[in-house]
Parts: sequence; structure tokens; C-alpha cells
Amino acid sequence: MRISLATFLLTLIVRESSAFIVPNPTFRTHSVQRYLFEDDEEMIPVAENYLRAKYQASATDGDITKAEAVEILRAVLPPVTAEELETEVESTLSSIMENPDDAAETINESKFVEALLGNSYWEDAGDLVVKELMYFDALHCYYQTGESLLNDEDYGELKDNLTWEGSSVPMMKGKEAKFVTAVASSRRGMGTMGDEEYGQLKSELKKEGSWVTDREPDALEKMGISTFMGYLHRSLSN
Repeated sequence: MRISLATFLLTLIVRESSAFIVPNPTFRTHSVQRYLFEDDEEMIPVAENYLRAKYQASATDGDITKAEAVEILRAVLPPVTAEELETEVESTLSSIMENPDDAAETINESKFVEALLGNSYWEDAGDLVVKELMYFDALHCYYQTGESLLNDEDYGELKDNLTWEGSSVPMMKGKEAKFVTAVASSRRGMGTMGDEEYGQLKSELKKEGSWVTDREPDALEKMGISTFMGYLHRSLSN
């Protein structure tokens, strides 16, 4: 269930005291257990379809291997430092492999999706970070391969949801999204472009005065709200 606009605006006002402070999202704690998309239930099928598409894109003969699962995890877990990412991947993979249906070398699709939706790193990052992550990944996949991770309905639902929440991600130009994705992928050890192409893209964006090349926080990040860009900025500062 989505919160009302009035509630959302009140939340922003309360959080103004933390403006310009970049949160440390990896160590965010809750006094009460909160589940992913608990107040945003329409995003659950979108996330499920996204994860199934990631699974199927890597599947060999119907199932994915443990090594293929690791590559997916590197792409879908929040952007953190290299050391933290290794911990996230190992922990999440261990929870997946606890499933008795999974053989040593293959992983069941439904159990994989279930485990990813309930992984602690997505829950700690929060709904907004996960939605922005899916949006960036869907754009990257489309521009790089021409394949769609999300159908038109899911993509529209995700974009509208992010726009309503005040996220800067749907407002980014194609080049800005490509740059951010390249930086995040590089931090994960999954580079998507060469140094020359990266340098040229960064130079073009700087000339255009784009905020994404200066590690400048967006509006929500300034208010202390956990965002994909906040995660990325923190990983770059370490």
C-alpha cells in the first residue's frame, strides 16, 4: 500500500534537519523488523519479474549454476565497497544454497527469486534504493543488449513510482544513466566500458554541467534519505 502524498511531504519536512548528510546505509538498523515493499506492494510483482528475467538471461538448460548466481548477485545487490560486496554475495548465496531443492551446481528459479526478495541487504537498503537499482539495470540492459528486463507495463509502473517519490533517477538523461551505471559496475568489478569511452563520456557530461560527474548528492540524498546514488557516493569515498 502506497503512503499518501501528505504523509510523504511530512516525512520530508521532519528529515530536513539531516539535510546535506550522506547516510551510511549499510549499517542502517530498525527497531521494528520491516520487509521489502511492505508499504509498496505493487512493486512486488515488478521485482519478481525483474529477478526472473535476470535468472533466465543467465540460465543454461533451464537452471543457473552457482557461478552464474554469483554474477547475478554482483549486479543486483546495492553498490558498496568491494569488500562489502564480497560479504553480501557470500551471505546471500549461502542462504540460497540452504534450499534442499538446489543441487551443488544448479539453483531453482523460484527459490532464487524468493531468496533475493527476502535478502537482508535489499531490506536494509530500503524500497527506494532497490527500485532505483532495478531501473538503472533495466536501462543498462536495454541500451547494451537491446533486451528488456522489464515489460512495458512493469517499466511504466516502476518509473511512475520513482517519479512520485521524488527520485532523480527517472529524470536523468540517457548519458547520465549510462555514466552512473558504468561507475557502479566498475565498483562491482564488472566494468561495462573502456577507459577511453568512459573518459569521453565523463568529459561530455562535465561540459554540459551534469551533477552526476561531481558526486553531488541529489535532493533526497541531501535530506538523509537512502538512495542508490547515496550508496554509490559512499562506496567511492572509501
